[in-house]
Amino acid sequence: MFDQLIRRWWIVAARGIVAVAFGVAAFLAPERTLVWLVSFFGVFALADGLFTMGAGLSVNWLSLFLEGVTGGAVGLVTVLYPPIAQMWFVYLIVAWAFVTGALELVGALSLRRMVNGPMVKGEWLLGVSGVLSLLFGAMVALQPDSGSVAFIWIIGGYAIVSGTLLLALALNIRTWSPVLPPPATV
Repeated sequence: MFDQLIRRWWIVAARGIVAVAFGVAAFLAPERTLVWLVSFFGVFALADGLFTMGAGLSVNWLSLFLEGVTGGAVGLVTVLYPPIAQMWFVYLIVAWAFVTGALELVGALSLRRMVNGPMVKGEWLLGVSGVLSLLFGAMVALQPDSGSVAFIWIIGGYAIVSGTLLLALALNIRTWSPVLPPPATV
């Protein structure tokens, strides 16, 4: 699994690029209607979900795959049923953020256990991304005015920071050694 993750570091980078692009677009056009934001978020969640599912399948990592399924499902519902997604937009974002954050934390802990030592660097970035997703979900739940510019900037800011963390993680993964020595015995 570890070797597969190293070989497919670019999938993590693609997730980061998609997130940053979404965040930049949210900042460049905050005056757009809720319909535009819902549609764009749907495309973002779907693309992120597909990349994450692919990464989870390719490295045989269940929490990563489930994170992708969650994002893909939210994106698919949003893209296929925009009127329903508009009505439930805030709830979709909050649910997606909480599930994604929890699964990223599980993934970070499992990565930490997998490597069991200082042979890799930057694995903590996935944990920070998970905490950021949970905080983002809480902020959106507390600021549910989905038509305000502040709401759009919160989403855009989250996407840029989260995407940057994923890009940094991808660049760190790329430098990891593909062969780990056997774990030390006591």
